[in-house]
Amino acid sequence: MTSPRDFARRLWRSRRFRILFSAVAAGLFCGVTMIGIPIEDLLIGTRTVLRRQPADQDIVVVKLDDNTLRDLDVDDVTRTDDGHLVDSLVVLGAKRIFFDRTYHFSQTPGEDRDFARTLAKYPGKVFLGARAAPDDDYEEISLFPSKAFTDRAGVVSLMGFNHPFKLSVSFPFRSKGPDGYVPSMSAKLADMETLPGGIFRPDYSIDASSIPQFDYVDALRRKIPADAVRGKDVIVAPTAITFSDFHEMPMQGYLPGALFQVIAAQTLKTGVPVKLGWTPALLLVTAIVGLGVTRRRVLTPWSIAGLVAIVGAAPVILDFYRVELELVPAMVVAGVAIFRSRSLEKVEKATSVNQASGLPSLQALRTSSAKVPGNLVALKIRNYGAILGNFAESVEAELAEEVARRIRISDAGAVIYHEGDVFLWTSALRDPVDTLDHLEGLHRIVQNGIRIEGREIDLSFNCGVDKDDQRLLATRIANVLQAAERAVRDDEIVHVHDTERDEAQFEISLLSALDRSIDNGEVWVAYQPKVDLKTNRIKGAEALVRWTHPERGFIPPDHFIRIAEEYHRIERLTQFVLNEAAKAAASIIAQGHDFAISVNISAQLLRNAGLPGMILGVLEAHRLPPERMILEITETDKFDRSEKTFQMMQELVGSGLQLSIDDFGTGNATIDYLRYMPAREVKIDKSFIQHMDTNPEDLSLVQSIIEMAHSINRRVVAEGVETEHVMGMLRDLQCDMIQGYYISKPVKLEEFVTLLPQPRMSEYG
Repeated sequence: MTSPRDFARRLWRSRRFRILFSAVAAGLFCGVTMIGIPIEDLLIGTRTVLRRQPADQDIVVVKLDDNTLRDLDVDDVTRTDDGHLVDSLVVLGAKRIFFDRTYHFSQTPGEDRDFARTLAKYPGKVFLGARAAPDDDYEEISLFPSKAFTDRAGVVSLMGFNHPFKLSVSFPFRSKGPDGYVPSMSAKLADMETLPGGIFRPDYSIDASSIPQFDYVDALRRKIPADAVRGKDVIVAPTAITFSDFHEMPMQGYLPGALFQVIAAQTLKTGVPVKLGWTPALLLVTAIVGLGVTRRRVLTPWSIAGLVAIVGAAPVILDFYRVELELVPAMVVAGVAIFRSRSLEKVEKATSVNQASGLPSLQALRTSSAKVPGNLVALKIRNYGAILGNFAESVEAELAEEVARRIRISDAGAVIYHEGDVFLWTSALRDPVDTLDHLEGLHRIVQNGIRIEGREIDLSFNCGVDKDDQRLLATRIANVLQAAERAVRDDEIVHVHDTERDEAQFEISLLSALDRSIDNGEVWVAYQPKVDLKTNRIKGAEALVRWTHPERGFIPPDHFIRIAEEYHRIERLTQFVLNEAAKAAASIIAQGHDFAISVNISAQLLRNAGLPGMILGVLEAHRLPPERMILEITETDKFDRSEKTFQMMQELVGSGLQLSIDDFGTGNATIDYLRYMPAREVKIDKSFIQHMDTNPEDLSLVQSIIEMAHSINRRVVAEGVETEHVMGMLRDLQCDMIQGYYISKPVKLEEFVTLLPQPRMSEYG
């Protein structure tokens, strides 16, 4: 059963999930921090133009404007004037009168008394404004009308809240005063009985220019039509420039504050706006994007249409029902998802086709949701790099075309995928025997050569087959590629993956455990003595890596070293051996012994430019002179006799290190090879040493190698010495050093050190 942690880790590896996650995270950040409010205000303001409507004419504004002040020849009207205005409006039939002023300070005692007497005549009919002082907390009212007035008139809050950049204004339903909550002017005008907390955004689609407005002086002198005021609420508002009560109304320009109050009141009369906030739109958009993720596509044409409907049409419709839906966080989710999904699609499109050959890439197959019945075949070209290196850039397309054409000779319907030196396809030949016959026939056809750019080239390839079409596609691809690698390694034309055999799985698990085993001591170094036949003393040792697995026990070095090389993990293993060997050699030399340590170096590492630095760094860390380190190199099929490899070996020798040719005689090593390699030492393979006392041909070969090596001033080491007789024969042939079980098997350092003071000298003489 998959643990939650593993599930989360697997989910996070999905690029599509990360797109969803980043989009939602960006949307949440926008919503929580409210940084999108200015854009939200612009969107809402734009939508109000689509619903432009007239005011309901139930509220009239009496303007204390510049015309009135000029007519009365004053800078401001007196409280006595306000009292007379109230009398006039009552006579004209006004329902209620609201002053958009605070009256928090006194004028002359006589004027205050006149206004108070007028208010007393009309209980419950006149309302005075209250608000916060400019420097006070806008959450609480601090400027109240004088008590002489509030005893005779009602009080309403004039508070309003500017949005960032003054792109909109919201109003509270009520405001906190010294003795409790005070209703807002708009709430009182709308006759709201229950006053909720919070604020609301007025419906700015109401055309402010359609609100009835009359001059203060005309109302004072009763020069306005009686039916213009009768039965209506009246707001008396200072609108002269000197009063500075002007604000930016969305899409309608700078207008007096009283007009905002009228629009806010008419909004509440039609019902308290429903404020859904930003969460619903964000959840809907997230659901659409998430649905695309489950289908392996973040945004389909249908999902894009859904996003357009939510982000575009839905809010316009909801506005008609007084439902406010905030869009910016959802737009951020949609925008991030669209941008990143389009980028991903471009990447996937680019990776779905091999740019060099024009064939579908393996990535296209890996991301395919189609079933892959039948046999899956992988063809691996062994000399692919060499072919490309000898031709112009266009050769890869021509080579791929020729390979594909030959594959289709007997498998016409094959869809071929190409990646590097691998061609992979699903064979229409369901019978495994037919598939094998086809591949062997393909091999014979290709053996005749392929003509590229007028030149015949030899094509060397091996094939892997996976026949288990019940497994997941990703598993099948991995299996068939593993089978092709096995075919190359075992030099088979075709290797069929066996699902019953767990060796491949074990190799992978072994590889994953290698680094951990190095760290916890399961991997260790053994030392096999090297004896100088002239002095009969141990003059060195070969450091050999060993692995004692807690479950599998002793793992043969050839096994895990091969795996480490195959999966390019040999560098870590080699560095571990170098470090242990250098530390051991430095300790032995410090005890007064003439000693050199030998370490095997993979041919693969000779192509690593960092090899000399790695080795010298280890030597410096343990203060071991470079000449006390011998690097043993074996010529195998992985050995590259290139100029670059030769320069690497020269650099190693130039650093003071010694080189040794290991397993000499088993590969293609010749006198030319000895001259080519700047080696100081030659090690004769044990397969020739073990039977030289009974096989004259082996004896003759060993003698020839020793003479040949000495002729070009090379030291000779014989491996695999297991008897005293063979040791004596090697001494007679003037071999320089010996190594083998007769001296000692590879042992741990603690045991090796005990051999140094008194090696079995009497048995050598």
